[in-house]
Amino acid sequence: MPNLFVGTIRAVAPSNTLVLSSSDTIVAADSDMIGLVLTNISSSTMYLGLNGFYAVLNKGIVLSPNGGVWTMDDYNFTNDKISGIANTTNSIIAIQKFTR
Repeated sequence: MPNLFVGTIRAVAPSNTLVLSSSDTIVAADSDMIGLVLTNISSSTMYLGLNGFYAVLNKGIVLSPNGGVWTMDDYNFTNDKISGIANTTNSIIAIQKFTR
């Protein structure tokens, strides 16, 4: 586990991506990533899969519609890809990554 409290932390330009009704990568693996905030800005419910696992409807980390947030911390830290799935197609998630 990297020491997240040493060095300069930089926010990457915020972005959005589509979350489909089938599991797909929403954040690619990134060895430089040290922080992440995902916000559901759609009216769909979303589910996340961490550490390269597929996202599965009605299981795992749930992002409620219209503002559900997941923040990466010491207990769920990952540099691996994060997958997402939504209960309706073409839902949008806001992404804020942090790197060193």
